[in-house]
Parts: sequence; C-alpha cells; structure tokens
Amino acid sequence: MTKKDLVLPLRRIPPLGEFLDALQIKPAGLAAQLFTGVYNQLFVWSTDLRAQYDQYYCVEYPTLAAYLEIAHEIYLEPTELEKTHILKIKAPGGVLEEAYDDNVRDTVIDCVRELESSYED
Repeated sequence: MTKKDLVLPLRRIPPLGEFLDALQIKPAGLAAQLFTGVYNQLFVWSTDLRAQYDQYYCVEYPTLAAYLEIAHEIYLEPTELEKTHILKIKAPGGVLEEAYDDNVRDTVIDCVRELESSYED
C-alpha cells in the first residue's frame, strides 16, 4: 500500500443520491458530474478487500486481519475489521488528489464517515 492509497471500512455503501445529498450537491449540476466521478472512485472502482478475503484468501490466511497486514500492509482496529466492506482506493485522483492544492479529500472522507455514523445510530 502506498501513502496515496485510501482505505475505507464501511458497514454499507451509500447510494449515489445520498452521497451527493450529504455533500449538499444538487443531482443535475456540474458538481454532480464531478462528484459522481468521486463516488465511482470510492465505491464502484475500489477493491473490497473483505470480499476478496471471503472469496479467495480465507484459505490462505487464518484471519482477515492477517490478510490485510501481510498482503496489503493495512492495519485496522478491531471495530474497523467488523465492517461489511473494507474498500481500498488506489491513489485517488481528481479532486481527491492530495497534490492538488484545492483538493476536497478530507471533506469527502468526513462526509463518508458522517454517513457511516448516521447508519450506525
């Protein structure tokens, strides 16, 4: 895993409309087109490491934690390991690119975490 990669442990993947609404983006505007790309990076094109473990690697590695640590160098808290999805986003680009001065990576991640916490309540 590189420093640019992003890991999101989530109980559920929010629908696109809910994601845009949480970012206070109207569905038909230019911002919606831009952030639909962000949504795709996070939730459509990402790799669900839990699903990979369950489908392919549960025989090779004794636990999900061992798989994440050995194969991906990802270290999660026990509560994060209980999540339904562990999404790995390889070097997010566009408005999430950290090299871009006006990136919105933290804003989007905070939004995703708020959606996640609202789901857990």
